Amino acid sequence: MTTNTQTALCLHCGKPAAGQLVCGGCGVVEPAAQPSDYFDVFALPRRLTIDLPDLEQRYYALSRRFHPDLFHDCQPAEQAASLRMTSLVNRAYRTLKDPVQRGLYWLELNGESLGRDNERVPPALAARVFEVQEQLEELRAARPAGKADDAIRAMAAIRDELRRDLEACDDRLTGNFTRTDAAAGKDEAAAALVGTKTILSELHYVRTLLRDVERELGAVWNAS
Repeated sequence: MTTNTQTALCLHCGKPAAGQLVCGGCGVVEPAAQPSDYFDVFALPRRLTIDLPDLEQRYYALSRRFHPDLFHDCQPAEQAASLRMTSLVNRAYRTLKDPVQRGLYWLELNGESLGRDNERVPPALAARVFEVQEQLEELRAARPAGKADDAIRAMAAIRDELRRDLEACDDRLTGNFTRTDAAAGKDEAAAALVGTKTILSELHYVRTLLRDVERELGAVWNAS
């Protein structure tokens, strides 16, 4: 999402309204509005730590302001703008309210992404991934033989550990958001960005492992 550099004028009052969701002169929804990013949609500073109740209030206020039902008697350009703004507000809210999506969006804003880096298992998780995959194979092999009880107990224990790992990743991500916002210079900001990328990659793999374990356990329990 980029900032509109041309001077857009309000269709109603003719005042400059570039980048504004609503004209500051007459309050009309601006068809040409282009917020610079999702933070700008809610008039929030570009920071990773967010007051979620405040975000929710801003979201509902904008949702009411741009609801298409309010524009059925307006000009076609305003009707189209209300639909576009409603979609934008919804996307921005879904992204910013979720820490993981917010972190991924932050990478995007800074010209980064998990991309191919996320195809490689993070070194800190390599042994863990191998262990879980090995235990999954043991459980699958034990099921036809009717000897899955021990494997099920071991897998249930791994599931509980992965849930704790997921909570730890979430805590680390929250802490790194705070460090990012407090970064005093380019070096600190760059280090914090690398930290965000690392944690998000690890979190992705932990989520994937937990999903596979819960799926396998569910298959065993449903079959019994």
